[in-house]
Amino acid sequence: MEIHILFIILISAGLAFGIYGVVVQQGANLVRMDMRTAAMGLVWGTIQLCASLAGYGTGRWILNFEMERERSIFWVNLLAGMILVCIGIRMLLKALQKKSFLEHRMEQLDIRQDFLLALRMCVHGFFAGIACGLLLYSLPVLLISAFAITVISAVGGYISGQIWGAEPCSRAFGIGGILLFLTGIALQLVQFG
Repeated sequence: MEIHILFIILISAGLAFGIYGVVVQQGANLVRMDMRTAAMGLVWGTIQLCASLAGYGTGRWILNFEMERERSIFWVNLLAGMILVCIGIRMLLKALQKKSFLEHRMEQLDIRQDFLLALRMCVHGFFAGIACGLLLYSLPVLLISAFAITVISAVGGYISGQIWGAEPCSRAFGIGGILLFLTGIALQLVQFG
């Protein structure tokens, strides 16, 4: 496996842990699962795919401003790593926040509310897409990875939230934040080590 594919999978997994942390709270409120839950998992994946695509395009657009690419590879790689580190730190801070969980049982999934949550969370996917675009990673691998891993984590979040409640939320944010932070650091070590 190429190192680029490994980094794409690690980035997608780190983002998926953040999505899992949000979705598990929603799943904790559900009384029963139905097809709307699976459909919402597909919506989460589609939004993450679109955000990653837009970010990748932005990253490639930023590269167009680089006239002498050979001289600036260090700075481009550093910027991509810093983006991932910043996302990781933001997720770690979210994991450390003391939150009060308001439980309000729902018969069905509130698609509108979850759609708005998905739009809020897609910011991380957008910035991770910028990092992948700056690094010229494979776009098809990024899109497949972002979509598939997000759908699995969203559906898994609804199910585990219903089973275990909102308990795994902070841990999911923490694991995702650490994963993205370490990926951003490892990116520097692999490229220039």
